[in-house]
Amino acid sequence: MQHLIHIPRRAGILVICLQIALSFGLPLSTEANAQEAGMQMVFGDRSIAMPLPKDRLVVRSKYPFMDTVIRIKETIESKDLLIVGNTDHQELLKLVGLKTGGMLGIEFFHPRYGKVIAKNDGAAALEMPFRIVVMEANDGSVLVTYYRPSSVLAPYKGCEGLGREIDGVLDEIVASFTR
Repeated sequence: MQHLIHIPRRAGILVICLQIALSFGLPLSTEANAQEAGMQMVFGDRSIAMPLPKDRLVVRSKYPFMDTVIRIKETIESKDLLIVGNTDHQELLKLVGLKTGGMLGIEFFHPRYGKVIAKNDGAAALEMPFRIVVMEANDGSVLVTYYRPSSVLAPYKGCEGLGREIDGVLDEIVASFTR
């Protein structure tokens, strides 16, 4: 891993995309608060079951890929949050010869979150912005994966309330594509 430290940012993104593409065995829940169940996802010509990291959620959308993306973005913006980044993992993976369904990372943030972090524990800045990844399987089903902000921010002093607040925002984002 040490040789990866000095690679350019674009190459680093490719490595992350490959890790995402290779972690196809995802526990699935129908809602953010639902009990996780096992499911094997298939992207391209690969199918690999791997355990998910603790506190990572995967939710099935009731809508096609682009409709899910639009619903997520509209909900984020309706909450007066900023979409600070979109990463097209599908296009990045094409650069290394891997064909997948749609795969888009959406990053969102608001400066008020940064204010809470700066006042309480600046080390939590590493966890910003918050990310959601929308993935389309070969069969057209769409999954959305993310970490609960309360879990991500739990180790940082004074950020627990912010984590719970953003959990509520993510619950509303999830509701936009599961109802």
